[in-house]
Amino acid sequence: MGKTSFELIPTAPYNFDLQWRFYYSSKEPQAETYKNGVWRRAFKIVNKLIPVAVTFSGTTEEPRLEVKVFSKINASEKRKLSEKITVIFRLKDDLGELYEFMDKDEILRGLRSELYGLRPPGIGASVFEGAIRVIIQQQISLRVAYAMTGALVRRFGEKVEINGELYYDFPLPRVLANASETDLRACKLSRQKSRYIKGLASEVANGYDLEQIRKMDDDEAVEELTKFKGIGMWSAELILITTLRRMNLCVPDDLGARKAVSHFYYDGKLQPGDIVREFSKRWGKFKGWAIYYLICAYNMELESARKPKLLTQHFFFFTKRKPVLKEKHQEYFSQGFYRR
Repeated sequence: MGKTSFELIPTAPYNFDLQWRFYYSSKEPQAETYKNGVWRRAFKIVNKLIPVAVTFSGTTEEPRLEVKVFSKINASEKRKLSEKITVIFRLKDDLGELYEFMDKDEILRGLRSELYGLRPPGIGASVFEGAIRVIIQQQISLRVAYAMTGALVRRFGEKVEINGELYYDFPLPRVLANASETDLRACKLSRQKSRYIKGLASEVANGYDLEQIRKMDDDEAVEELTKFKGIGMWSAELILITTLRRMNLCVPDDLGARKAVSHFYYDGKLQPGDIVREFSKRWGKFKGWAIYYLICAYNMELESARKPKLLTQHFFFFTKRKPVLKEKHQEYFSQGFYRR
């Protein structure tokens, strides 16, 4: 098996570690895994399974990604690989205008500094993959969803082993379409989700071009996606955001979004989805970005409560912005829990 490598240059600022800190799996292939600074997965290019490993070098202001390919590839395959990785890693996103907007809001301005260079990872190398992964995530925690997706990928996805590491591709539509409900349920999926997945896979395997949704505007895409059983408004909007990079949207009914907005803007009193939807209008075309930064910052505060050994900058940022936490953080600080 041949081996080659090439570089991809993201727009700056770009923080590779932050991108994969909050939403990743090190053990369960999604198809990708992320462990010890290495992102791995296989891509099916035409009829060829190509395993790749992506690592980061450079700095936030001068970032570079090294892509190691454990297969001989031609110019066309390299181009297609580059396109898929660029989309998944959102390498061409320009954060400059976003950060100018965030500077106008006191809370978002603080998050911009704390999470500088953060971009959400894309979910899926295709609309089909993104849709299946979102269906699995419905009404369960991400940890449970990762386990279910991992089981699905291990059972039905193609794989190749390189130097003791397994590289997986996401299951093809025809494979999931031909899977029995019993086999799908063996991945800990509910009967209903198994039927949703099999139904969508059958439509795509029989010729429906799910990729055409990329060309639709938001309303058309939501209308088209919600024609499929198992995809409602929540799922359709999440597919548009996570797979199609439509960051002008948000999913205000998502519990994580509700908790994050409520935590930072409503003193922790959990707000319903309609309130969050109305509140998010102030962020205009940046609402998806604002919600994502708020969710990640909220997760950091949860980590802080569980693991109080934070950086000193976390102490000063959070105690200044959230007086209600000040007494507890001061206690941690005085006891030397914060690293200097």
